[in-house]
Amino acid sequence: MGLTSSLFAGLSGMKTNEFAMDVIGHNIANVNTRGFKSSKATFQSQFSTTFSFGSAPTGSYGGTNPMQVGTGAMVGGVFKDFSGGAPETTGVKNDLAIQGQGLFIIEKGDGSQVYTRDGSFQFNSENYLINADGFFLQGYGVDSSFNIVEGTLSRLRIPIGEITTASETTSAAFAGNLSADGIAGAQRSQLQSQALTNGSGGPAATGGDFLINLYDGTTQLFEAGNIISLSKANKGGADLPVADFTVGATTTYGEFVAWLEDVLGINTSSDLLDLTGSGVPDPGVTINADGSINVVGNIGASNTITLDSGAITLVLGTAAGPLSGNIPFQFSATVANATGESIRTSFRAYDTLGTPMDITLTLAMESKDNNGITWRYFAESSDDTDADRVLGTGTITFDVTGNYMEGSDLTILIDRTDTGASTPQSISLDFSRMDGFAMSGAMSIFSQDGFAAGTLQDYSIGQDGIIVGSFDNGLTRRMGQVVLATFRNYEGLVAHADNLYGLGPNSGAALIKKPMELGAGSISSAALELSNVDLSREFINLIIASTGFSASSRVIQTSDRLLNELMMMTR
Repeated sequence: MGLTSSLFAGLSGMKTNEFAMDVIGHNIANVNTRGFKSSKATFQSQFSTTFSFGSAPTGSYGGTNPMQVGTGAMVGGVFKDFSGGAPETTGVKNDLAIQGQGLFIIEKGDGSQVYTRDGSFQFNSENYLINADGFFLQGYGVDSSFNIVEGTLSRLRIPIGEITTASETTSAAFAGNLSADGIAGAQRSQLQSQALTNGSGGPAATGGDFLINLYDGTTQLFEAGNIISLSKANKGGADLPVADFTVGATTTYGEFVAWLEDVLGINTSSDLLDLTGSGVPDPGVTINADGSINVVGNIGASNTITLDSGAITLVLGTAAGPLSGNIPFQFSATVANATGESIRTSFRAYDTLGTPMDITLTLAMESKDNNGITWRYFAESSDDTDADRVLGTGTITFDVTGNYMEGSDLTILIDRTDTGASTPQSISLDFSRMDGFAMSGAMSIFSQDGFAAGTLQDYSIGQDGIIVGSFDNGLTRRMGQVVLATFRNYEGLVAHADNLYGLGPNSGAALIKKPMELGAGSISSAALELSNVDLSREFINLIIASTGFSASSRVIQTSDRLLNELMMMTR
């Protein structure tokens, strides 16, 4: 070896330190690049010239070590530091930062996938989440029922202002107190009309007689095409909605009576309290032997039915022209008023299309004994699409301390035929938050799980990456889930431009995971990950590299001076 070897050794030192300067400069230049991962260069010694491999010791000789001289340095590798950068709060919900392992999955324009730690996302004109290059953020989408579809990656889209959804009511809970001070119901309201005959001066009318043949004495009441209107009916102090009945040529008296029972909302369930032993008839609308109508309501003062003068009238007009108006029925005979402690409340439910339905609940004390108090609820609604307002009935029981014990038949059905909604709709009633103490009674809706139709107006992204959309009706639904790609060897990823990474031969395949599962990190919304460049360390590395470069240049200078000395010896 000669002085020329030291020249090349010094040159290799300058090159390696120059390479290190490139790496350091790249780190410093990207100190403010979101999600950037710093790198470091490592050096290795070049091949050494061996003058002696050394010798082993003997009994009288200590041995010698190898004698070798290196020929300089070379770049050993560039290693990327994939440790997390500090999060920076931005307040922008579509800015995402990863806390822990993993990278976002990006779909490029050609359909290929790349990966990034830069969570600076924005919306395009179609409400897809994209990065600064217009590439799509991928994750798990949702089906038509807003259930996340796992296993298939798709472009994440949050259609603000575009989609509308509703939720049917499946359960309703109530809270309050049912007073224990009152008496149990022992009487039902009972009304009776005037007697009617089949024909003028004929026999008492029966259910099979045609309406057009009914007479009040010598006055014919109906003609085909007439409309009978129930417009002034009252139940428990509340007016019932107007209902109309069309008279046909073959419409029977019995059909009209059945309609009247439906629109008055009288519950005739077979499990109702039997009061016939006390001379109280069962609830319903029936025809008496003299042709009059007998209206019997349910127990509880809030179920008292009143039909004032003119409650049932004849709407004037047929296809042939107007008829003389009259009042077919007069329920002037009030046989009895309903008794029993009772309370009434109303609540709003929704069908599968989000259409509101108003439902009335009347609760009446049915029995009181040494084991506690039993109440019966009656549910009805004018939004039931058939003529019958009745939705169901059941009981709830309180023990001797006023605490709720149990309930029976706590499901009601509402008909939604020809509305486009699912029918019949079932709603479960929950009275477990009710009490039965000796104090004034009051009750109200505590909660119901239905929602009217609403439009997506906002969203949030959780730590688990799930995107939850908020609708203007208060409903929330899942819009998708941001997922992460993890790798067995992150340093094996190939860096691309624009803060992106691609698969490398030594990175291993991308492992798609949901955030916070199987080693994947969590997602922080409204935050961005800063670069993990440590400026103080980079400045130190800069000093070290520049010093190494200068020192290597001195080796060349010294070798050159010595070579010049040798050249001078020949003169």
